[in-house]
Order: sequence, then C-alpha cells, then structure tokens
Amino acid sequence: MIASGELKIGDFLPSVRRLAKSLEISAFSVQRAYAELQKEGVIESAEGKGNFVAEKVNKSSLKDTLLREVEHNLKKTIQLAQKNGVEFEEFQNLSKILWEERNE
Repeated sequence: MIASGELKIGDFLPSVRRLAKSLEISAFSVQRAYAELQKEGVIESAEGKGNFVAEKVNKSSLKDTLLREVEHNLKKTIQLAQKNGVEFEEFQNLSKILWEERNE
C-alpha cells in the first residue's frame, strides 16, 4: 500500500495485533515485517502512538523488497507445482488467468 501510494507519508499503520487478526497470520509475523520495514526506513515508530509511514520513503528500496518477496513466494509455488506434476504450460496459463482476474 505504501509502494502504490495508497498509504501516504505520516499515515499510521494498523497495530500488530489488529493487522495479524485481519490477515489471519501470527502477530509475530507482522512484528517481524514491521521491524524489517523500520530497518529499511519505510516506516517509523512513535512510542505510545504506533507505526507510521516514514517521511523519506525510498521507493526503489521498497520496490526491491516487494520484488524479493514475490520471487520468494513464486519459487515456493513453482516447487509445489513441479512436485505435483503441473506442466509449465498449465502453470503459465493458470498464472495468466489469475493475473487477468485480479486486474478486472
């Protein structure tokens, strides 16, 4: 949301607990993600207020981080597909269909 501009400089992020609940993942995973974003200068933390989008977000660094995450997830998906005998053409067609559905 930060990379797309949906969240602007100074916007507050949901609390760790609230985001974990809405995404149905562990609070530890959210905390780790927030820590990584803070380390990269994407978000800042204010004692007693929470996390918010940093004033000087490095958009190219953020894009690189997002692409690494996509690559990681894609590798896992490809391994799963290959392990279960999905042919490349089937994988490619399914990817195209899902990509187009998402853009509708």
